[in-house]
Amino acid sequence: MSEVFKDRLKRLAPKVGYPLFYLFALVLFLSLTFPYDKLKERIVTTFNAQQRASSTPTELQIEELDSSWLLGIKAKGVKLTAPSSDPAKPSLEIKLDEVRGRISLLGLLVGNKDVSFRIEAFGGLIKGTFEDTGKERSVDVTFEDVDVSKVDAIAANVGFPLDGKLGGTVKLQLPEGKASKAIGPVNLEIKDMYAGNATELTVKTPLGPFTLPRLKVGSFVVTGEAKDGIIKLTKMGASGGDVDVTGDGRVQLREVATDAHLEVALKFKINDSYRNKNDKTKMLFGSPGSKEKPMLEMDARMAKSKTADGFYGLTVGGTLGKPDVQPAAGGVVPGINLSGSTFGRGPMVPK
Repeated sequence: MSEVFKDRLKRLAPKVGYPLFYLFALVLFLSLTFPYDKLKERIVTTFNAQQRASSTPTELQIEELDSSWLLGIKAKGVKLTAPSSDPAKPSLEIKLDEVRGRISLLGLLVGNKDVSFRIEAFGGLIKGTFEDTGKERSVDVTFEDVDVSKVDAIAANVGFPLDGKLGGTVKLQLPEGKASKAIGPVNLEIKDMYAGNATELTVKTPLGPFTLPRLKVGSFVVTGEAKDGIIKLTKMGASGGDVDVTGDGRVQLREVATDAHLEVALKFKINDSYRNKNDKTKMLFGSPGSKEKPMLEMDARMAKSKTADGFYGLTVGGTLGKPDVQPAAGGVVPGINLSGSTFGRGPMVPK
């Protein structure tokens, strides 16, 4: 190193080093003395106030809020409580093991709010970024090995437990900060998906609950693209298991995520190998080659929803927080316009 360079470094070091040390000390002091209890109260109060306008208001609780390194926060004991779709059943709870968030200092210097987050929950990881430039917002979320069997809200809405690992991404840009104008791709997949618990599947039938062997769904894929606040679902389905599922539709986004409106058409067909498992599967879904009407079709609406290729059609309406699944009148199948469909006529079978 030349003597000239050493001399310059000695002159510049105090001018640069002292301000940087002061900034570091200031940030460290603020981090250690910041009133996180007050911030926790503000976060909870603001979130719950925003939820009061929702059709399915969710209540937030946080046990502990603390710093995470210098520019981050860490929350433990995070719980979201939502009313059940069935008034006779208790409220649904979603518990998050740990939530971390960090804001970019460089972003703040130019007037942006760039936040990265990491959520450990349901045996997996949910991570991503949120950016607010004042004119536009964007959110990028990645799901890694999220165990859907640990999400009680799914079983409550479907009617029986589901097992599998959720992965994929949701990347949305929100012009003017509005979900109603969102654009971007949605790519999700539940691998090794099963209907039922570790050993069995219990469904409701006209003759009461039936306990069946758990049903292998396989890899369930959902692919879509958002434009003007509407996610067009271009691919929904699974194959290679005990049931073939296919569907499409759309999701109308709302400012509160659980208020997003669903218009989805699905159809499913139980494969012969599962129908032939035991006497109960033969009775409910029909023995392969038999001309006797299966118990599933004792519900006239399910019988009418059956298509020529042996699939049963379903429509999914309602909201993301409170979906409404019904047999498709007249055998509605994916690819149709659902805007004229009628929902809310009672429980589907099985459920």
